[in-house]
Amino acid sequence: MKNGWITAGLVATLALTAGAAAAQGHRQGPDFAAMDTDGDGAVTLAEFTAFAQTRAATRAERMFTRVDADGDGRVTMAEIEAAREARGARHGQRQTD
Repeated sequence: MKNGWITAGLVATLALTAGAAAAQGHRQGPDFAAMDTDGDGAVTLAEFTAFAQTRAATRAERMFTRVDADGDGRVTMAEIEAAREARGARHGQRQTD
């Protein structure tokens, strides 16, 4: 029963967040159907967790790819520092020593 309440709370939070974002013209949250993998009209904690893990892995891969400047599949400290400086420059920030 406790997991049911937790799941209901998570789903309600997602729905409210997506609705508020849409009302303000922001990008909507995740597609409910994408989370509801068994198509039963409800998202379980396991479905939500799997969706969140997949999304996090995708974001991590994009971030890694951006930082891996030479594309060798490895990130060095120099690449991390260069990416940090480039990000700061894009956001109008100066790096200080």
